[in-house]
Amino acid sequence: MADCDGKLAGEFVKKCGYRPKQGIAKKWYFNWEDVDRVGTQLANKGTKITVLVLKIGAKLYAAQGNNKTSKGKHALSVLDFGNGYTHTDNFTILYHGENERERVQELVEGGRVGTIVQKVDTGINGELSFEVFGYESGMTIIEDNYDSNANSGTVAIAVATEKGEEEATGKKLFLLAAGVVATEAYIIANTYVAPVIP
Repeated sequence: MADCDGKLAGEFVKKCGYRPKQGIAKKWYFNWEDVDRVGTQLANKGTKITVLVLKIGAKLYAAQGNNKTSKGKHALSVLDFGNGYTHTDNFTILYHGENERERVQELVEGGRVGTIVQKVDTGINGELSFEVFGYESGMTIIEDNYDSNANSGTVAIAVATEKGEEEATGKKLFLLAAGVVATEAYIIANTYVAPVIP
């Protein structure tokens, strides 16, 4: 078989069959204070979450991603108040239950969130399937748009890192030791489900 690796620049090569990982298929958000930071385990100099522990009773909340473009962003900020990453993220709330409204109000009142995103194209490297924004300092609400005539009445939320509170790392990989399937199962098992009203 012919060697079809192609150099991109210097010693970096593009492997045969490589597929770029673009966009977000699914998204969840969580209250930043609901994470048990003692029980949660990080690896690779803090850039990868291998065990994510939520406090008792805490849940993840389903949000809508976009399978064509990712609106989650991180950028390295080098300013007077320090060096670090700032995050911005956009998501759409799918369900308007009482609990969901409380979460939005917490954001309005200065609460913080993090988001978990599932990438559209995981390619060969399944460990890149899930990523977390805002784990270290959380993000606060900067925009809340609701239009009953658009998007089936969902609410579009934008959050961002507070100025001066950059994170030490960019978005973190999220992969449990048991693999990608176990990671997705963990997320589903810990996602809030509205109680059924008889």
